[in-house]
Amino acid sequence: MKVLIVDDEKHVRDAIRYFVPWEKHQITEIFEADSGREAMEIMRAAQPEIVFTDMRMPLVDGAELLEWLHNHYPHTKTIVISGYQDFHYVKPAIRFGGTDYLLKPINSKQLVAAAEHAFQLWRDEEAERLQAARQNMQLNVLRPLYWDKALSDLVSGHASFAELRPAMREELGLPEQAARCVVGVMTLQGSGCRLVQRFGGDVLLTSFVMANVCNEVLSERGGGYAFRSWQPGADITLLFWSPEESQEETQENVREHAQEKAKQINQALRQAYGIEVDIGLSRPHALAGGLQPAFREACRGLSERNLLHAAGRIYPFRDAQQAPEDEVPDLPALLDKLSLAVLSGDGDKMERAVDEWAARLAGLPLLTESGFRHMQAELRTVLQRWRPEEDIVLEPCLNSEGGFAPESWSRQLKALLRRLAQGSAQTPDSKLIQEIKEYLEQNYSRELTLQHIAERFFVSRENVSRKFKQITGENLSDYLTGLRVGKAKALLQNTALRLSQISELVGYEDEKYFSRVFKKATGLTPREYRKLTGQDGER
Repeated sequence: MKVLIVDDEKHVRDAIRYFVPWEKHQITEIFEADSGREAMEIMRAAQPEIVFTDMRMPLVDGAELLEWLHNHYPHTKTIVISGYQDFHYVKPAIRFGGTDYLLKPINSKQLVAAAEHAFQLWRDEEAERLQAARQNMQLNVLRPLYWDKALSDLVSGHASFAELRPAMREELGLPEQAARCVVGVMTLQGSGCRLVQRFGGDVLLTSFVMANVCNEVLSERGGGYAFRSWQPGADITLLFWSPEESQEETQENVREHAQEKAKQINQALRQAYGIEVDIGLSRPHALAGGLQPAFREACRGLSERNLLHAAGRIYPFRDAQQAPEDEVPDLPALLDKLSLAVLSGDGDKMERAVDEWAARLAGLPLLTESGFRHMQAELRTVLQRWRPEEDIVLEPCLNSEGGFAPESWSRQLKALLRRLAQGSAQTPDSKLIQEIKEYLEQNYSRELTLQHIAERFFVSRENVSRKFKQITGENLSDYLTGLRVGKAKALLQNTALRLSQISELVGYEDEKYFSRVFKKATGLTPREYRKLTGQDGER
């Protein structure tokens, strides 16, 4: 804590210095000024928490100084020491929050009592401010989660717009006159999953960053809100409504606003991360009761885009549609040919069947995402019958423009067939450790202990630790630390979040402990790493 003594008489300043037991109260610095003007300069430079001031001084008197302190440094505690007891002098001290008004000549006991009262008052209020700041920080972390859930319920029909409207107006900027909106949906699989890869494959982290980017665009004129969707069919859902200054809310105005904002979101993503994503848009619907069908329309707009011919990355809903099973006319014949090749066990036959299939797909006039998903589901059924013990995963194989990449799909399927043909060599222990790693990947932001993991997977702590080290070559705690540091690196490099927010997102409640762990792992503090990677400052 620092103190400033302001008086044009040096012997008064010396007396205050002499009588108050500064060390007892951990006062680290004491400044002096002989006028209110010099006091203002010291306040700007050092910002002392406690000020002792006279009332009658040259240039700027005590009354002016008290008013200035009240306006610029409202948390500062002031003690007035004056040779005058007229109300004319006492009034500013009362009006601008002085803690005590002492008369000269100075009474040492009164001075010490007034000083100790001011010190304690400042410490109590500072403790309250820190507590409020911590609570606000927690609220800032939890508020997006609340809106993710509340708006997902609203879009799914499980919440009432009438009940949410006041909070949406206050916190999300929903205009008073807004009656309609367009719903948009985005997935993280577009652009070859490059954005997800940028964040180490963490879908939750990527969706958090993407929602932030969207809301930076939407908040410019208060024209909507983006949230992480709890509904299948979308990772991010967007609500577009006409901004407050719009003269008239018509269906066409809302539609044009949504399309313009969707383009701006892609521009922001391209500028920040070098990618664009596909966005499906609904027609304008009523905010009250119309969001559920609007969400379905947006999902259809996205799923019915032609993966073979990208068209601007923005896909409004359209009525006309083709049944997904009809998009690949000879799908049954292609499946039969691959099934026969698989049963024969002949690797060359399997690869030729895949090449023929990829060539047929590349030559189609239309292949929508829903049609592609239908084809992948049929293919997975065939492979699952062949290897029922395997967990068959088929990636979407989209290129950087969001279109289908036949060559990539062919390579992926050939590699999968070769692996399945060799059979599964995974031991029970390997499978257990893989499940633990997947659990850590999904829950690294929570408090995780070895005991918690052992109970979660019904094994002893000793077995978990020993088997993890045997199979992975590293301790479980080191693996978890590496995972968290990796997530933190991605956030430091790609966002401007405060370090306290990042530490909570990656599982550390204590920012200082997080910084020590980060430096031990990387050789750099989080701030040094952020500066090295070129992210400018914190928000």
